[in-house]
Order: sequence, then structure tokens, then C-alpha cells
Amino acid sequence: MARSTILIADDDEENRDFLKSLFQDDYTVAVTSNGRQAMEFLMQNHQDVAVLLLDVHMPVVDGRALLKVLKVKGVTQHIPIVMMTTQLDSELVKECYDNGASDFILKPFTPEIVVGRVKNTIALYHKSAELRSIISQQTTQIKEKNKELKATNDRLMEVMSSIVEFRNLESNAHIKKIKGISRILAEAAVSLYGRDYHLAPETVDVIESASALHDIGMITIPDSILLKPGKLTTDEFEVVKSHTTRGCEILEQIQELQNKEYVQISYNICRHHHEKFDGSGYPDHLAGDAIPVEAQIVSLADVYDSLISDRPYRDAFDPDKAYSMVVGGDAGVFSEKMLDCFKRSRHLIENFCSKYS
Repeated sequence: MARSTILIADDDEENRDFLKSLFQDDYTVAVTSNGRQAMEFLMQNHQDVAVLLLDVHMPVVDGRALLKVLKVKGVTQHIPIVMMTTQLDSELVKECYDNGASDFILKPFTPEIVVGRVKNTIALYHKSAELRSIISQQTTQIKEKNKELKATNDRLMEVMSSIVEFRNLESNAHIKKIKGISRILAEAAVSLYGRDYHLAPETVDVIESASALHDIGMITIPDSILLKPGKLTTDEFEVVKSHTTRGCEILEQIQELQNKEYVQISYNICRHHHEKFDGSGYPDHLAGDAIPVEAQIVSLADVYDSLISDRPYRDAFDPDKAYSMVVGGDAGVFSEKMLDCFKRSRHLIENFCSKYS
């Protein structure tokens, strides 16, 4: 059953009344004037709360203190929390995100922004709840029904990919191209350097499937940063970069549903697909073949598809130009072996991608 209550915690009566007026037609709206009252309400009604709008500065117990308590109690895993403040600074942003906040809304309020952010946050958590439900239902059965593992993996990939698409991070075509290009490169790597990379032919299927989750951690990045027009601040870019490690945290929650190889390859792709062969990438600044080969494959696939796709700030490059940029080093640093796989697979990749032009 869908959660039906929006809880507002703000010591300003005018703010409470304004926010209540925005949502009362679609939700039951509960209002409190401090963190203690909000905590008492959550203790009694947490199963009904769709989102908590939490003011940073309040008497008795302020928003920052309450957020820390809610994280310890595990509430932030099940109820999205949107912080409300008059001013953002890097220390506040980092502290709140670390303690489980989902997003920020700035005062004075703009009705369209408030409604859009809140409804988007609720919808995203519904998708996440669906994923948690699938995991919960399957965990108790998977040990006795190993033959269902492939079907479960496919369903998980579908649900998790749909969450990424829901936030308009990646189109369905982009995910299909990443999978297809990754498969072509993986097959080339097995054929040309299978022994060097310790790659077996059956691993190709796993790499192809796991590649769809390379940016799954992006679902944890707040809209206020992810959809920000213009250049990100240093602190905001650090939050975006954290999608690699946050994605791994999501994958760790489903590791019981997958075999050991699938878990490891998915984890490596998610964490290391932004590493660079010269060590200039993130999050671990790995260099050379310390970067898992599956991450190198998906990284190259992701870069190439980015080049041949339209972006808000530029048109797509034609295939010849994109190819030259990759092999010439203008699109990042890749290993000679990986570039060899790319060169020999050029026409296969171009023919595959042409279906999505």
C-alpha cells in the first residue's frame, strides 16, 4: 500500500501552512514545529510517511540533530528526507548527505520546484521499494532454486535499469548500446588477450549484463545537484563522483542473489568504470592493469557512446571522428590492448550502434 502522509517539520507557522497548501489535495499532511515532535510522530506513524520535509534550524531539536538520530535508527533507508534551509554551504551539504538526506529545498520556496522535487523523490523511493521487495521475496528461495538465478538476475537488471531511466539519467537506447558495445569488446578481449586477462568465453554474458548497472549509484545523487543547470561546484562534483562507491553499496545489498563471479564483476564495473589507465581517474586512482578488465571494457564503451550521442552542450560526433578521438587519446587514456580490441571491433561496433541512430 502506498504511503499517504507528508510530514512537515518547520518552526515557522507560515512555512508550514504554505507547504501544507501545496500537498493537501493529494496527501494527508502532518505538521510539527520541532524535531522532537517530528520524531514522536514518526515513532507512531512511520509506515504511513511518504516523505519528511525537515527544516535545518528549529528549536528543541533541530533538523541536523534529528537527521543523525534517524540515520542511526535506520529510518532514512525507508523514508526520504528533504532538508529545507535558507542557505547551502559545503559543510552542511556534506553532513546531511552523509546522514541520509535525499535532497535540499531552498527558502523562500518556489511552489513548482517544491512540488516537483518532493513528488520526484517519492516516486524514486517507490521504485526503490519495489527493488527491495524483489530482493526480500527472492532471498529465502535462491539457495534452493539455483536454476532460477538467471531469471532473477535479469529481473533485477530490468528493475534497476528502469530506476536509472526513471531519473532521466540514461535512456533505454544508451543502456542497450553500453551492453552491446561491452559485449563486442569483451568478445574481442577473450579472443585476443583471454589468457592475459584471465577471461573465459562464458564471462562475456556476465560483463554484458552487469554493464547496464555501471551508473546505478546515480540514483542516490539528489536532483538539486544532478539536474543543476550550469557548472557544478567542487563539493557538488565530489557528490556526483560518489556514485561509483554508492552504487557498490546498492550491489552489496543483492549479493546473496547472485553467484560470486557475477557479484565481483558487477562490483568492479560499478566502482572502477571512471578509473583511467594513467591513474587520473576515480575513486581509487588505479592505474594500468590494476583496473579490472571488465571496468576497462565498460569505460571504453561508455566513452564511445558518449561521443556518438547528442549532449546538451554539443551535437554528436560522427563515427569516424569518435573513432579518431578514442584511438588518438583525445577521449581519455586506455591500454594498448583495449585499444587494439576497439580497433579490430570498429565495424562491428559501428554497425551495432547504427541501429540506434
